[in-house]
Amino acid sequence: MLRRVGIDVGGTFTDLVAVDEYGRFHQAKRPSTPGTPSVALRAVLTDLGEIGQRFDVAILGTTVATNAVIERKGARVCFVTTEGFEHVPFIQRINKQELYNLNWVKPEPLIHRRDCLGIRERVDAEGRSIRPLDLKQLAAVVGEIGRRVRRGECQAVAVSCLFSYLNSEHEAAIERQLAAACPDLPVSRSSAVCPTWREFERGSTTIADAYVRPSLRTYVRDVLEVFSQRGPAVNLIKSNGGLIPAQRADTHAVQLLLSGLAGGVIGGKFFALAAGERNAFTLDMGGTSCDIGVIHEGRHEDAAEFEVEWGIPITLPCVKVKTIGAGGGSIVWVDRGGFLHAGPQSAGAAPGPVAYDAGGTEVTLTDSNLMLGRLDPDYFLGGRMRLHPSPAEEAVAALAARVGMAPVECAAAAVEIANENMANEIRLLAVEMGYDVRDFALVAFGGAGPLHGCAVARLLGMPRVLVPPHPGLCSAFGALIADWRVDKVRTSVMSSGAIVPERITAMIDEMTASALEELRAQGFHGRPVIYRAVDMRYAGQNYEREVPIPDGEITAALIEALFNQFAQLHETHYGFSLSGEAVELITFRVTALGFPEPVDPHWETGVGPAKPVAVRRLFFRKAGWIDCPVFRRHKLAAGQELPGPALVEEEDSTTLVPPGDHARVLPGGLIMITLGGLNHAGRA
Repeated sequence: MLRRVGIDVGGTFTDLVAVDEYGRFHQAKRPSTPGTPSVALRAVLTDLGEIGQRFDVAILGTTVATNAVIERKGARVCFVTTEGFEHVPFIQRINKQELYNLNWVKPEPLIHRRDCLGIRERVDAEGRSIRPLDLKQLAAVVGEIGRRVRRGECQAVAVSCLFSYLNSEHEAAIERQLAAACPDLPVSRSSAVCPTWREFERGSTTIADAYVRPSLRTYVRDVLEVFSQRGPAVNLIKSNGGLIPAQRADTHAVQLLLSGLAGGVIGGKFFALAAGERNAFTLDMGGTSCDIGVIHEGRHEDAAEFEVEWGIPITLPCVKVKTIGAGGGSIVWVDRGGFLHAGPQSAGAAPGPVAYDAGGTEVTLTDSNLMLGRLDPDYFLGGRMRLHPSPAEEAVAALAARVGMAPVECAAAAVEIANENMANEIRLLAVEMGYDVRDFALVAFGGAGPLHGCAVARLLGMPRVLVPPHPGLCSAFGALIADWRVDKVRTSVMSSGAIVPERITAMIDEMTASALEELRAQGFHGRPVIYRAVDMRYAGQNYEREVPIPDGEITAALIEALFNQFAQLHETHYGFSLSGEAVELITFRVTALGFPEPVDPHWETGVGPAKPVAVRRLFFRKAGWIDCPVFRRHKLAAGQELPGPALVEEEDSTTLVPPGDHARVLPGGLIMITLGGLNHAGRA
């Protein structure tokens, strides 16, 4: 019988990792079925055979909510707000994506302008009701929404009134009236979804919650039906890396927007720590996209906000992830100037790369890697799916003719462009956070990550690349080991000259109690860990820095210590601090963490040094065609050394060790690749 099952429902493949009652691991992988995710879900469970009929806990990472937003295929939402502020979602922020482009157009929000409705009411900046809710007008607005629902012009409602994070009475009254008139209509209110300041960000987050709720509700219903005969408790990964029961996901929809990405960072962190690396970037390169995460001092970096599109913010605690359009299915194309590009468009799971021979006509990175000899057409997915070299080579040749290159040079250029794109994103992320990439290792996983990992690391001057066992299943493994986590966030602005410690203590105690109650309601009954923090800034600044609050009583001495810590943090990030300036405490944060029973993964390894199963010719731009030994990963023994060039193949991925690099198999099957010409700190 299986104890835990982790599943990652990706854009191209659906992956499964499970651990049984004896600690043994099982895995399965099937092409995703984007229109009906439950079909692929049933398929991977069927692949487990008899042992997959019953298990205790299933944990899923899903991209359903993410895709609904990115593809603009969510619900039609009515936005209800304070009269006079109906256009806030369209006014947005003052900043621009392209500073000097006078023709730049702001991104469209997830709603239509005609669906924004105002109600006469007002709460002031102190949380006092200075204009009562106009019940007569509310009845008219509710009636109008009811008519739109019946006409199919409204599928969900987002309610976000001014300063409702301080006083939610008006929003709650609006929600009650809507529930009475339209019982089945999803209603998201900002005081429950995102009780923080800044009306645009709060409204945008609430709109996103409403936007994805109907599609997420359908997905959860299908998932629960798939698992109904197998008896497990079903949980989904939240954007913050924690878990939530599937039955409760509908009322926490926006918290699942990064569900499918968080599992990869969690899995990458596990393997980085297993190799003794406390600082690492994770490179999760799948079939559709590449997700980049950061591990610093043994913890994955978190963020208080992310953008599903530039200028469309979602304000909630989440794992810090940067996503770019670089995957095995990324399309290689030529622009009007004759320049070659790789992505961000993707061929996806259907029709997929040309080599799938399933109707795809545009060259992808998978086709390019196949032409370079880096993929075995007869061992893709362990031989369960065959690639077709001839149509891929013809498509690459046609593309190469457009740019005046030899076909193999064109394929190599496409791969190098994708590598540069990924390296640039890691570099930008490191600069943003003040890190030197040369002090970090790279954890490369996903179906395509290990093929590109060493090249990306070399561009950055990173010294080492780690490749987990079954790298194509690393996100599913991250789901398997995910912690329970509840985040509570509350804005309460206080200036350094007027801080009352007792008020802070009461608020944090209330937030802690609420977090613990929710943690236990989600199914965790062990001993939790509490993390507390506050966002601080100098008076007059527009952005804050998060400062941890130590355990213990909130006293004047502790607050003074927070001021000193903030000054040091400000100095580190900005190069200066402002002694004597007033400091403001803005947003308080409480995180409750619950840790599941640990797992100790040791996948199958060989008992002695493995010999190559073949020798294949690979193309490298600077060296031309080189004979390269090919190994099967499950036959590699712990301690075995593999000088480059070498290929390591397994069912879900292929690892490339370029010439001059050196791989070693660590206990448990993890592969560590040391880049040639770089010392331990990544310096040439």
